[in-house]
Amino acid sequence: MSVEPPDLWRARLRRFRFTHNIKQAALAADLGVTQAMVSRWESGVVTPSAEMRARIMDMFETGEVSAPLIDWRSHTAAQPGIAAVIDRAGVIETASAGLLRLLGRDRAEVEGARLEDVVSGDLPDLFQTLGASGFFDGRLESVESVDRYTFVDREGQVSSLCIEGLHWPHTGEDGAIRWMLSGAPIDEGEYETLCRELAGKVALHPAR
Repeated sequence: MSVEPPDLWRARLRRFRFTHNIKQAALAADLGVTQAMVSRWESGVVTPSAEMRARIMDMFETGEVSAPLIDWRSHTAAQPGIAAVIDRAGVIETASAGLLRLLGRDRAEVEGARLEDVVSGDLPDLFQTLGASGFFDGRLESVESVDRYTFVDREGQVSSLCIEGLHWPHTGEDGAIRWMLSGAPIDEGEYETLCRELAGKVALHPAR
């Protein structure tokens, strides 16, 4: 019997909370555990027990109702952190408030643009990796990454930032899979540590 990696549960829980706009405390209450325990699961410090994994999967199956894409976009657009909805052609359909602030651009400048025309560095390479790995065909459940975002703001200043990313596929109303991107800035030391932990820059988690 195969053993699931701890990071898989970390990714699943973070994905569920993001897509349902649920705080750790609310998830903990639903599962009958402390918020600290949910935090430890999401940080990868510990893995849920077999009994708890079964409870979590039951919750996913009964509570993860597919929301209309417009709700997803509205939720993503309002995020203060780095988040985006990207289609399989690499077009940014929705950008979060946090991503727009980071880029120093207006929504109209970013949404509808190709990813490679907005950000350079590792992110366009990650898009190619996702495509080659069957991400847009439903073959992956989630992806973790460590990236350097490089971009030019409206003043012409070039900036580079280290980002810890969590990504997952979401099927829209038209049946096509979108790339749900989320990320958080990290420092250079954390970047190097995560690269070692991931044995590279990308960890792919196959669909069950």
